[in-house]
Amino acid sequence: MNKTNFTEEEKLLFIKSGDEKLCEHVFELSRKECEIRQITMTPVQQVALISHLSAMVHRSLTKEKLAAIDRSLFSEISQESFWIAKKVKEALEHLDEDEIYLLSIHFEIAKHNS
Repeated sequence: MNKTNFTEEEKLLFIKSGDEKLCEHVFELSRKECEIRQITMTPVQQVALISHLSAMVHRSLTKEKLAAIDRSLFSEISQESFWIAKKVKEALEHLDEDEIYLLSIHFEIAKHNS
């Protein structure tokens, strides 16, 4: 995953979050966790992850709640992907546990690149 050379699109997503530094922090946390596990994201997957993180940071700041999800739909997501998502979610306040399930998809898909 790209460490510091962000595209204009990615920079705008960080800004859109409402807290650019916090969004960059949770992206960096995600990047490090993926690097440790040798999970590689394509540039498109990285933009999708940053977009999701931007929305999560925004929800954290506004205390907006997600609609309930059916957790059984995530039964094939690995514990490793859940663990990364949980660690990232815990870096933000005021978010529902369902955020972990949605975020885990990004890591699970990227695992198939590695």
